[in-house]
Amino acid sequence: MNVALIFVVPLCAADCLVAQHFNLLSLCQSDKGIFGCAKSGSKRILLPIWAVRCVLAIAIGARLVMVLAMEPEPIRFSEHPIRAKDIDSDALRVLARLSDYGFYAYLVGGSVRDLLLGRKPKDFDVATSAQPDEIKRLFRRCRLIGRRFRLAHIIGDKGQIIETATFRAKPEDCGEAQLITDDNNFGTPRTDALRRDFTVNALFYDAQRQEVIDYVDGLEDLDNRLLRTIGDPVIRFREDPVRMMRAVKFAARLDFELEPSLRAAVVSQRAELGKAAVARLYEEILRLLNGGAAAESILLMDELRLLEVLIPEVSATLARADDEQYERIFNLLNTYDDVIAKGKKIPNGILLAGILWPVVESVLAELSSEIRPVQARELIEEITRPFAVRLSVPRRAMETALAVMESQLRFDRIRRKRNARSGFARTSHYAQSVCFAELRAQSGQLTDTEIEAWASLAQEFPPPPLFEKRTRGRRGHGRQRQRRGRQRR
Repeated sequence: MNVALIFVVPLCAADCLVAQHFNLLSLCQSDKGIFGCAKSGSKRILLPIWAVRCVLAIAIGARLVMVLAMEPEPIRFSEHPIRAKDIDSDALRVLARLSDYGFYAYLVGGSVRDLLLGRKPKDFDVATSAQPDEIKRLFRRCRLIGRRFRLAHIIGDKGQIIETATFRAKPEDCGEAQLITDDNNFGTPRTDALRRDFTVNALFYDAQRQEVIDYVDGLEDLDNRLLRTIGDPVIRFREDPVRMMRAVKFAARLDFELEPSLRAAVVSQRAELGKAAVARLYEEILRLLNGGAAAESILLMDELRLLEVLIPEVSATLARADDEQYERIFNLLNTYDDVIAKGKKIPNGILLAGILWPVVESVLAELSSEIRPVQARELIEEITRPFAVRLSVPRRAMETALAVMESQLRFDRIRRKRNARSGFARTSHYAQSVCFAELRAQSGQLTDTEIEAWASLAQEFPPPPLFEKRTRGRRGHGRQRQRRGRQRR
């Protein structure tokens, strides 16, 4: 513990307090040294100033000792598998520039966790002591975003966004059940680590010293492959209910075990999801389906009873399914995971169709009579409308999901006539319908005849790319060419 910090700081603070209270404008130049005396004629001082200063210094020193005792040093781990070549060059440049200007700057969150696990991070986030306006002044290609959580997006040379946030402190306590609506209280690396959700996500990496910094025993949980909240899980889930969805995502994607108290808290606090922003819930569902562990995520959500809150249609379908139907449902989700593991992207509408199609099939199986093709669209809309309203699904994604599911029901009639096939191939969702049929075929849901019919259709009318590449010219480039043309004339 620093002796100078304990003795000099309290004395200086005591001087300031005494000077402020007694309005001392100057110190006497005497052999008393730093022990000043009051101005002559002052009647407000009942005790000698040196006594007042000593009492204040002792009080402040005792308080400082208590604060230092409450601020334990973090674990600094220098033996780790992280290498500079594994870190994005743009992120390293951001860290170096912030450090050069005297700010603390660390990699934080999922990138550190994934690097320690030997996985390739999807992105790199930076935490720093620089405040948002200071960050913006240091980087030309930078924009500030967010209200609840204000941070900077720094655009690197390769176009990748380096999300850079100031160290945060936990917001003032306004009751256990209150949601966090303002998360812009700035703090220190320690307070920033303590306000994060899970211990494995609260690790810092100091690129200058090449050290992993751990304030919350996250390294131990990482070694044990255990997902644990920082603090009481009940309180943390009440602060931000979306953390329950994130717990499912990390446990499924990383193959981690949920700590027992965390698991119990998810079950008991699942109704709190109704207080979360609907847009965030929708985004988390897409991340669960698009993260390469969709089958495990839906299974874990059902086990923790989160499905009955967010997607009760799927929860009810799983509850009624027999072993064959259950296997059929998860084979499709496993196929999604296999495709994503190969580096391929799946549009959001097809992701949604993957969890809604079993619901549609379940309802169709219970109907006493077979529906006509013209009734297919109306029936699917009726089944899926509560889901779309509950999560405020964007119209474009929901329209894609409805169209690809309708095409599966109408395909038997479409494939018989060339005019019908040609008209179907000209629709805006033709490529997505073919893609969904291929996913169903890989999961074993189509017969050989149906597989051959879809393949023949795709060969006769090749579908366009699912994702069209947009090319952007340089701003003002066309105008410059026009001016040059006029000059030549």
